[in-house]
Amino acid sequence: MNLNVTALADMRAEIDRAELNAADREILERAYAAARKEWRVRRKKQLRAGIAARDEADEELVYRAKKEGPKELRQLKTDLEEGRITPQEAEARMRNFAKEHERLSHLHRSLIEDDNHLANLHAMPLHEFQEAAEADLRGRFPVMANSGRTLGDYVRQVQEPGN
Repeated sequence: MNLNVTALADMRAEIDRAELNAADREILERAYAAARKEWRVRRKKQLRAGIAARDEADEELVYRAKKEGPKELRQLKTDLEEGRITPQEAEARMRNFAKEHERLSHLHRSLIEDDNHLANLHAMPLHEFQEAAEADLRGRFPVMANSGRTLGDYVRQVQEPGN
């Protein structure tokens, strides 16, 4: 039996393939359950962080679109009508307003993409989430390649006193 596997799917396959007595199988099942729990917690943390970032961006978008934008346009109109600004200044402020609107539109599109990504992340099977997370880690930090916890690590963890 290979205890050096790191992928959840490989751990499951090793456990299923091995001919073990009941006590050893129970230890391996507990180790596999610990590995799955660790990856469920990682996914939950990633989802929470993604939702928090998405909500923060959404709050900015709603605030700018519903509160600041209309107020800014009313003020611009009033300033122009009352002669506090020149038509050229009003035109420059309108260009700035249009650029801000474009930025908010882009933010809105990215929020829709974030929603889709978070929904996919939530629906993704745990072993696929693990594979994607580890591939991302290897891509960003090649030195960290093959640093994932093995089935043997989880076996040691569940055999520690108190577990």
